[in-house]
Amino acid sequence: MMIARFLLGCLGVFALIQPAYAEKWPTTEFVFEKTDPYSSIPSFLNPFSGFSGAEKKVIADYEAYLSEVAVYYEKLGFKAPPLERTKGRKGGQAYRVYFFDYDDDDPIARASYSENGRITLQVDYSRAIVKGKPVDRTYEDLAHELFHNIQRGYQLSYELDHGNWIMEGQAQALGMDAAWRLRKIDVYKGKQDGYRLGGRRYFEPLPATDTQKSYRTASFWRYLGEQHAASKHNARPGVAVLLPDYSYLVEVFDNPFGGPVSANGDMMWLDEGLRKATGIGLARHYASFTSTFAAYVPARLTAEPTTSAQQAEDNWLNFIFGTCPTISLSPGKPSGEARLDLRKNASRCFKAEVAGEGNADISIHVRGETIAALKALYVGTAGGDRVGGVQVVPSPAGGGFLGHWRFRIAGGAPQVFIISNMADNPALTKNFPVSVNVTTSRWESSMTSPRPQKSASNSSQQKAGPAAAAPSSSNPGFRDPSREAAQAELAAGLKSLSNQTALGSHASFERRRAPCQKDFALTGCGPLTSIQLELTPGAIGDLTQTSGTGGGLGQVMSQFTAIADNGAFRTDRDWKAAMQEDKDSEGSSVGITMPLIEYGFTGSFDNAAIVVNGGKGSGNYQALGPQDSQIGRGRAFRQSGKVTIDEFTPYVMHGSFSANLTDLSRVEFTEEDVDPTLPIHRTISGRFVIAAPWEGDPQFADYAPTSVDSGMQDLAQAFPGVGNGDVSDLKTQKTPAGSGGTLGAFPSCECGCEPLETYSAVCQSVCKVKYMQCHWQAAASMDYDIRKKERDALEADVDMMREDLKRFVREQNKMDQEEAYLQLFDEQEAAEDKRRILMSYGMNVGKYGDDETQRAAANPKIQTRDEYIAGLKEQDLPQKTIDHLIGLMDEAMEEVGGWPEPE
Repeated sequence: MMIARFLLGCLGVFALIQPAYAEKWPTTEFVFEKTDPYSSIPSFLNPFSGFSGAEKKVIADYEAYLSEVAVYYEKLGFKAPPLERTKGRKGGQAYRVYFFDYDDDDPIARASYSENGRITLQVDYSRAIVKGKPVDRTYEDLAHELFHNIQRGYQLSYELDHGNWIMEGQAQALGMDAAWRLRKIDVYKGKQDGYRLGGRRYFEPLPATDTQKSYRTASFWRYLGEQHAASKHNARPGVAVLLPDYSYLVEVFDNPFGGPVSANGDMMWLDEGLRKATGIGLARHYASFTSTFAAYVPARLTAEPTTSAQQAEDNWLNFIFGTCPTISLSPGKPSGEARLDLRKNASRCFKAEVAGEGNADISIHVRGETIAALKALYVGTAGGDRVGGVQVVPSPAGGGFLGHWRFRIAGGAPQVFIISNMADNPALTKNFPVSVNVTTSRWESSMTSPRPQKSASNSSQQKAGPAAAAPSSSNPGFRDPSREAAQAELAAGLKSLSNQTALGSHASFERRRAPCQKDFALTGCGPLTSIQLELTPGAIGDLTQTSGTGGGLGQVMSQFTAIADNGAFRTDRDWKAAMQEDKDSEGSSVGITMPLIEYGFTGSFDNAAIVVNGGKGSGNYQALGPQDSQIGRGRAFRQSGKVTIDEFTPYVMHGSFSANLTDLSRVEFTEEDVDPTLPIHRTISGRFVIAAPWEGDPQFADYAPTSVDSGMQDLAQAFPGVGNGDVSDLKTQKTPAGSGGTLGAFPSCECGCEPLETYSAVCQSVCKVKYMQCHWQAAASMDYDIRKKERDALEADVDMMREDLKRFVREQNKMDQEEAYLQLFDEQEAAEDKRRILMSYGMNVGKYGDDETQRAAANPKIQTRDEYIAGLKEQDLPQKTIDHLIGLMDEAMEEVGGWPEPE
């Protein structure tokens, strides 16, 4: 209900607002005049003349084309350019185009803006017409330069100029777009795909300073145009070619640029304008762009690559994002890292590959010293299907904070990820060299029978051949790749029982339980670590999984949307069927409980509780005993599961487990049973990998909440059709400014039964839990041995007890009942019960099992501490071993009141 109310409130804020179009242009006619604007001769003395008939025809087409471009720009809503005007061909006014010969190093057409405010459009006579024919490049240049004239009309003063990545990038995008729309001219098709797509080094900051990179930033502005066009159909752009809608720039330009003239000033201006135009800030648009842009090759190529499609993709990624390292994961290596030099307002790429088949959940971690640095990061899959904001928590070890993302990817093939670094206020972004950790979630056992989810494509890349379809209004290709991918994954996942989901392998930590006062193996007492392993339908991820676009709220909404797209009734039916199959399958779940361990612990426990699903018609299997640890009457079966932790950091917990298992529902105990041994119905062994184990730790799991501004942007990204509202009045929640201090290494401690003094200071606290379990186990073993010796001594006295009973009966003059007394005595199974019978008759039973020899065996003399140490030294044991044994005995004697005093 709360989510519903929040969404309704958001929808109210994002009510559709029609763009406010500019006034009608005073003219859309253009006239070419053979005049040099820099000449001292007045233009009226240089009439339009001196062209051949072929040239006049070309010029007429250029004029008509410019008129069409002007109509197109006017319909988009841009203000009229403040160009000089002259007399039109049929009366009225027309925009003057200066047609003269100038330096060939400049474009065929060029716009001029002088300090006195004069704005002109110029065309090079020597290159615009060649052998009486028009030049294709001229059409693109004319539209490009006319847009420059429009840009200048929004400029408040000559000094307040944007960087070329804005001025040239926008004009290049609009120029190429107009040439294609109006003349079907694509200058670069089939020969310069890199330039045509706007390929530039986006591992360098978005505000490019190099001229060529500025022109190539057209790719960013084109993407925003595609995003705006798709939003009108409640869709998102992908790698499929779309016809862009550049009207978003109208609202961006309506936000006056007052400086400062700098890269930061430009980005702050653009961020504010994009929020007003689309409801989404620059940082999120940039992250979605770079993720989508990564997959343009080979999908949008117009020429057959000279290499394989895979090599072409790799070359593209390396050019755009720098080197793109691969993090390979396998059951033997479930976690790996890559170092990336991530600059401010830039992006890098990396690949993650999980060995094997079926979809696999992976966690991605980055550690940083401040929350703000991590909040600037977004991670997305190539193709833009899924782009997620970061989840930030304090690092449980090593200092700093953790940034976390979770994705589901196909096994057996590399998945390309793009990580971008741009803060909500781009001016505050810092360079951030990051170590990206990727860990896969997985478990397996000798009783597990997973059914992997069939892997879908790792991205929305279209492995199209050359000459990818050009955009057209009749076939715009609007679709929502993220929604399609989520719905397809949900439908396929409901048919699987996967052992590679984050929901199927997780840990939880109960820190607030009272400390143990008795043996953990008998009581399961004290603070606990619990591990739950379960085959799960690979359909619905946990709430932190990146299944769509945006922050945390956006990911939740994308999951709800996938359920709706798949059909709520169908989803519910298939989910229930999958869960029932899981419940009916033997070995489909394993629960492990052991003492609480801290980050850095490695070592083993052989007293863990392990419970395994017995499947349909059976009870649960448990790791108990199998020997009864309580001598004589009564039963007590110690937990006997074996668990080994090979690595435990905030990134990953992985290890192994094994157990002999008993189904107690199939065991019948009788009153006569003494010291029974449980039957072993099954054995199990297996391994597990838990990614992001801190998620089950309440001390760390919840930290930086979603702000109102972030939630509103999530809504705009989840429902693009309502995302062009005005959010300028919303109060943006400030990111907490906390610093986690200098980052240090995660601890790593090999914990055994050695005295704590033998470990480092850090590992003493980490290994104490293992040391205490060694103490409990030693004490329990000693107690068992003492009780067993006592019972053995008593059983050795059974014949003596029987003879004494005979004598007692005769002394009581009950010879006629002797046979009955002896029969009752013989019917008792246990020596303790036989002794209890004698006690009930009033006999003195203190001597049974308690004579001098038996007393020494059953109740050994308790030594003083000094006597105990002396005995150890007589055995020529190493001092380290002596110290260890003394430590164990000190712990044990403290539990029973301390060492005895010397006599």
